[in-house]
Amino acid sequence: MTIKKGLLFCLVFCASFSNAQEVGYYGRRIFLELDGQGQFPLLQNIFGERKGYVSKKGTLNRSYNLLDVAYRASLNIAITESVGFGLEFSQRFYQVNLQSRDEITRNYKDSTGTMITEYASAKVAYLPIRESIFMPKVLISLNDSRVPCGFASEIGVGYSLIQFPDRNLEVELMDPQLPGQTAQVKDKLLDSQAEEFRGLVFMYGFRMNYPLTKRILFHVGLRYQYAFQFSRKKFRAMEESEYWFSGREIWSKVNLRRQLGIISLGTGLTFTL
Repeated sequence: MTIKKGLLFCLVFCASFSNAQEVGYYGRRIFLELDGQGQFPLLQNIFGERKGYVSKKGTLNRSYNLLDVAYRASLNIAITESVGFGLEFSQRFYQVNLQSRDEITRNYKDSTGTMITEYASAKVAYLPIRESIFMPKVLISLNDSRVPCGFASEIGVGYSLIQFPDRNLEVELMDPQLPGQTAQVKDKLLDSQAEEFRGLVFMYGFRMNYPLTKRILFHVGLRYQYAFQFSRKKFRAMEESEYWFSGREIWSKVNLRRQLGIISLGTGLTFTL
């Protein structure tokens, strides 16, 4: 009887040990993450810019720059108990205030070589941004957790494509002198060469994955992101462009907005496959 008990104990112990070494979640090593992210752009509103304008019923109203949301999908595989690798796609939506005050300025040479300088008191709506990010990443479990369950850190470097889904910004001149002057300003508001920007995103995050079923986990976490933007000199400076906002001005404004939007909160579901 003692021998049977001993054999049973050894069998249970070996089975539990084998299960503990199983990579993945209930033996499933591949998992899909879907979530939403958002942040309150506190640093942007404190240090980056003044209040801007949003269009409501055809009128520009002063507002804080609050919009900053994203969605994300990531396909991952558990390499070992504590390490995983993933490929992620996300799109982030935010906005940029192009003005430092209620005034627009341009300074350029016309076809005869004459320097033209113009000022206009005006309100300009926020410029909407859509940023698409493609990112490989590594997940590392923490506190004896196992990927994808429990606590983990994530590190990634992504390529970003920054686009302007709506370039037809609302403009309100404070003192229009001629009929149709607003339409003329809008026609030359944004440099036509500045259609999109490209850059990198360096990401470090911390997340918690909580099991709901044998196939689904709930996750929540924080991310820190540092953004780097390419090719500033590729775009025209103010004196090289007849537009009210030159390509280099827009580049700089978008770059500053990305630098200050550094911390985001995300939550969603993880599905094992």
